[in-house]
Amino acid sequence: MKIIQQIKQVKRSVIAVIALAGTGLGLLFALPATEVLHAFSTNEFCGSCHTMQPMAETFEQSIHGGNNSQGFVAECVDCHLPKSNVVEQLYVKGTSGMRHLWGEYVKGMDALDYQANHEKRTEFVFDSGCENCHRTLEHRASIADEQSAVSDQVHQMAFANRDTDTDYQCSSCHFDIAHPNLKRNMRLREEEKIRELAAVGGL
Repeated sequence: MKIIQQIKQVKRSVIAVIALAGTGLGLLFALPATEVLHAFSTNEFCGSCHTMQPMAETFEQSIHGGNNSQGFVAECVDCHLPKSNVVEQLYVKGTSGMRHLWGEYVKGMDALDYQANHEKRTEFVFDSGCENCHRTLEHRASIADEQSAVSDQVHQMAFANRDTDTDYQCSSCHFDIAHPNLKRNMRLREEEKIRELAAVGGL
């Protein structure tokens, strides 16, 4: 009986040591992970690819890109990474980054397919980022009545339906708020490219 108790005590000690070591290793790896995530998440880094230049240009013209009375500038990752945990953020950052790098350097893409991406925008924009900055929005919506601002009344409906209807995500309605006139920007770039090619061909 005494031997069984000793075995149980040793087992508990081993589990405690393993749990402590696991926690220590988790913390040890989490710090570099967050530093790496931060280093590769600046607006300058995100806009460094050729295919991302139209997005960077239109973002600078938007209210989120500094075109506001306070001079506030959001980061690309404020919208395009979930505000959850470092594991999910690294996964989303890694998978989206690999797609962009593959298109940029392997496929040699000249531009992203704006129309296709725009239709799937709710997959690339996370509500948690919107809510992280606009923290009073849900509360205002929850107490909205007929005398409240129309935007609060509309958001009340959106918050009521967001868990059951994918059409009620932030980017479902606010579809160009961070990249105004992006489609036009990309069309003008394409036209300029055609003019340059025509000029070269005319020589």
